[in-house]
Amino acid sequence: MSTATLAEVRREAKQRKIPWVAVQAAADQVKAAERDKREHANEVRQTAWYYATALSPGCWPFWRHGFRSRWGRRVDDHDYTCIPGYDLLGQEVASAFPEYSTDDGTERLFDFLFSPYDKLPSAETVWRKALDLASYHHESQPQPDAIPF
Repeated sequence: MSTATLAEVRREAKQRKIPWVAVQAAADQVKAAERDKREHANEVRQTAWYYATALSPGCWPFWRHGFRSRWGRRVDDHDYTCIPGYDLLGQEVASAFPEYSTDDGTERLFDFLFSPYDKLPSAETVWRKALDLASYHHESQPQPDAIPF
C-alpha cells in the first residue's frame, strides 16, 4: 500500500471526525475476519500439499498454488489419475476433513485444490473497509451533545 493511500484514509477519517485509533482497531478486525474466513480452506490445501509432497519438504512452502503448478496442465480435463497416489491422497485428506469423505469427495477435493487460491485483500481494501466500519460504529454511538439532560 502506498503512503499516499494511507494518508488519504487518514485525511478522510479526520474529515469524518473518526479517531485514528478506531480506524486501526477496525483494520485489525477486518484482517482477522478475512484470515478466519480462509482458515479452513487453507488448512485443507496445506494438508493435501504436505501429503502429496511428503518426501520433498522443499516444496512445502508452495501449498497455495502447488497443485496447479505441478499438475495443472495434465488435469485440465479433470483426469486426476495422473497425480501419483491421488486416491490415497484423497483418503488421507478425507480422514482429516470429513466433508471430503463422501462418494464424490475426492473429485470435489481435487476440484478445490486446483481452483485458484483466494488471496487476502490488498492493504488498501482493508483500510477502506476499516474506515467504513469505524464510520458506521462512530455514527451509531450517541454524541455527547445529543444526550438530553
